Amino acid sequence: MNEDVQKGQPSKNYQFQVFLDGEGDKWFERNEAALRNAPSNFETSTIKRVLQNYEANLENILEIGCSNGVKLNDLCEYFNSRGFGVDPSKQAVEDGNKKFSNLRLSVSTASNLPFESNFFDLVIFGFCLYLVDRSEILKAVAEADRVLKTGGFIAIVDFDPNIRQKIPYHHKLGLYSYKSAYSDYFTAGGNYYLVAKESFSHQSNCFAVDSSERISVCILYKEPEFC
Repeated sequence: MNEDVQKGQPSKNYQFQVFLDGEGDKWFERNEAALRNAPSNFETSTIKRVLQNYEANLENILEIGCSNGVKLNDLCEYFNSRGFGVDPSKQAVEDGNKKFSNLRLSVSTASNLPFESNFFDLVIFGFCLYLVDRSEILKAVAEADRVLKTGGFIAIVDFDPNIRQKIPYHHKLGLYSYKSAYSDYFTAGGNYYLVAKESFSHQSNCFAVDSSERISVCILYKEPEFC
């Protein structure tokens, strides 16, 4: 084993591999009951409300960090769309493929999407970017942009503090949570427009005064290419 890992320090690309090797399954085991009892929640309701007038355009939806696809299934039923998802948890993917025959779920990560370019009309980051290695974060952004059609939408559900934060991931030594305003990665270049943003927290559907507890649903539009 890598010495840095033994000391509790992740080596390059260590974090996503740990989730592929079993930590993703542990996340699913901890959250399975909550997912089962609340397939539709604040973030999915926000996506429905903001994009309801674009139902005819949302033929193919991808959720990155889909777990067993329960939220993705809810959105696909609402928009009458085909659903695809990726998650590092083998257990979650197997469970979702059994429960939702209309979805196509596979084991993978945000920085390695097994799909063709320009295929999806809506790409959703389902509360997963905060766990992506910093060496992989730009790859994750590039992969989402690659598979999304021009004129499509990205929905980002994640932490949204006023300053970037790196804190230990309390479920496993050597992993970290990276809290950041992830919509900025897309809007900074001018190729994406922020359509809507709703702020909430784990405690309530209201704005959190404590910056470290803020979560948001950001919905972005991929602008047509410049002439």
